[in-house]
Amino acid sequence: MSTELKLSAFKLEGDLISDAVLNARGRTIAWDAWVKRGILTDDEAQSLKRIEDQTSLTDRAQVVLNDGPAYATKLISILSKAGHKDIVRFALVSLIDASVVTGSELPGHVLSTSQIDSSLPYLPLSKLLSSDDEVTRYLSAYILTILLTNDNDSHKNHDALLLELFDLLSVDLLSNTEVSVQYIGIQLLKELLTIKEYRTLYWEYEAKYFPNLLKVFKDFKGELQMKYQTILAVWLLTFSRKSITDINNKYPDLIGALYNVAKDAVKEKIVRLAIGALVNLLNIDSNKERVVKQYLLCNGLETTKQLIDRKWADEELKSDLNVLLETLNEAVSILTTFDEYENELKTKKLVWSPPHKSDEFWYENLDRFKENNWKLLKELVSLLDLPDLDQEQSYQNEAIVCFDVSQLIKVAPESAKALNKIGGKAKIMSLMTSPNSNVKFEALRTTQQLVAHTL
Repeated sequence: MSTELKLSAFKLEGDLISDAVLNARGRTIAWDAWVKRGILTDDEAQSLKRIEDQTSLTDRAQVVLNDGPAYATKLISILSKAGHKDIVRFALVSLIDASVVTGSELPGHVLSTSQIDSSLPYLPLSKLLSSDDEVTRYLSAYILTILLTNDNDSHKNHDALLLELFDLLSVDLLSNTEVSVQYIGIQLLKELLTIKEYRTLYWEYEAKYFPNLLKVFKDFKGELQMKYQTILAVWLLTFSRKSITDINNKYPDLIGALYNVAKDAVKEKIVRLAIGALVNLLNIDSNKERVVKQYLLCNGLETTKQLIDRKWADEELKSDLNVLLETLNEAVSILTTFDEYENELKTKKLVWSPPHKSDEFWYENLDRFKENNWKLLKELVSLLDLPDLDQEQSYQNEAIVCFDVSQLIKVAPESAKALNKIGGKAKIMSLMTSPNSNVKFEALRTTQQLVAHTL
């Protein structure tokens, strides 16, 4: 897939600013009063009134487009004065309405104001990013995004402005508890990430920006379109060696989250992006075996097989699924079951992988569990004391620890005494009152074995 998805006429979706925008389009403003106060020139006021006098959004945009160069200069000049918020909003909305018309040349005209003053058009718009008015901040971010994704000359020359914009989108908006605010941030961020140079700059500050995007991605609140926009932003970030390496090292949870999206998504376009990102993340220069193990720990092989069995229209999606299947099948044939089990202990997130339920595994690897005074048993029991796991993973760890201890007692009854010495018996017995039925069942069964072998 191409990573250059430049969408110069994208339209911001969502209800958060709709009332304010409609206000800006439809509210009757006393332009003469602003002229008398010296906030607008008579020519500026007449130009804005010509827009206001139109009854439809299409006609308003057309007024601006009919005299694009002049309106670009006037609207930017008005914004440079940063006058009353009603005027600022009206000017911003007028710019946006005319910019998102298919084939609009207005962004180019606005960018050409730099020939009048090199600080234009970006300086006045960047100042509005810190406005006290929430709607003004969002609208200025919107038009800045349109301009930056249309400005070929700026791709390497506006780092400070981009970082200011990334701060607003990735820190303020994506960390907001309101889904509608997050949606604005996702839409604008996704547009900026279609530009390679902007992705590179964004990833230089990934520790500051990416965790909020990842959280929104994993929480997946909101409507289908927000899900698509979010995964598109994540997918775009998987096209550089640096981000791939960092994601695999610092954010391995993304792999499981992508598989969950692919498995549960109704729309093929969302599945395509999730699988595409998973394929991209395998293009790592080093430690690929460790990365592939993470795919297997997320039940990736089984999920990939299930997805292949579904009917897809997209040939690239089919191809990517086959690449995943081939890679994971090859890994399974190479990795030993003990490697798989040991990796689970290291990640501290157990899954119901084949080693747990294989009697042969426990007989074949008993000596490894006995080594260093039952070191692996201690590591296993320590998984019952992890405070930072989400509830679902915590329950899964507890159930599997209980099950594994019961498997170990079957092949080595003396392990019950070793477990008692490290306090594991008391911890397992306490789980018999767990609110989770699976944990309660496994704890009860294992406690019965412990009691039988420690009497």
